[in-house]
Amino acid sequence: MSMQRIEWEKLSWSQIAELDRDATTIVIPTGAIEQHGPHLTVDTDIYNADAISRAVARNVSNQRVLVAPPIWWGTSPHHLGFPGTISLKNETFTNILMDTIASLKPHGFYRFLIVNGHGGNIGNLTASVSKIGEELGISIPALSYWQTITDVLIAVGESEIGGMGHACEMETSLALYLRPEDVDMSQAIIDMPNQPTPWSCIDFRQPGFLNIPLDLKRDSKAGIIGNPLLATKEKGETIFNAAVDRISQAISGMAHLTKRELTTSRY
Repeated sequence: MSMQRIEWEKLSWSQIAELDRDATTIVIPTGAIEQHGPHLTVDTDIYNADAISRAVARNVSNQRVLVAPPIWWGTSPHHLGFPGTISLKNETFTNILMDTIASLKPHGFYRFLIVNGHGGNIGNLTASVSKIGEELGISIPALSYWQTITDVLIAVGESEIGGMGHACEMETSLALYLRPEDVDMSQAIIDMPNQPTPWSCIDFRQPGFLNIPLDLKRDSKAGIIGNPLLATKEKGETIFNAAVDRISQAISGMAHLTKRELTTSRY
């Protein structure tokens, strides 16, 4: 299975027609094109989601996992104060997901997983998969990769809480592992914004329960939330492998679910 192609767009229509619908999971990476401080590239979120998805596709043994072309853009209005950010309206993001599933469902596909790499997409994804279930009759699970490995982030993180928020210890470590040639650590700075309240901390390990909308131009010095100076390639490798392993387990663990269990009773 390791020799099979994992990229949806690299298959012909006839190869796709031959896929076993009951044993094929389509992973859809979502992320964003948005500023990630002066030291990381604007494709950080979608790059990470896509890289993790591709590794998962090679790792799962009891399903044929194919990675759909990533949805590059996300909802990033809180980053528009910096050049380079491209943000979709909520309804545009939802419609892209809806149209993707609506194109694949008539050909018998019903096993999907959304692997998200952008925190700003989370609320929209919750609403979008609910809408997909209501209008298209498919129950689609969605996850954000960092939420699968909170324990690992706590174990490897050396920064104080607030140090893993955006373009931070975690994301910079992933970049140093996955593509160090695209990281300019000479431009990285510690940028720990004052939290508006004790309950609204932005951190992948211990997020506050009070969600106060961000404006990175207002709330940070350089578009960073955290401490990228503590990032290392070794941490990035640990984080990446842990996320791949957890998501692979999730896909393998859903293999027993039937089409009836993944479609709504109205369809």
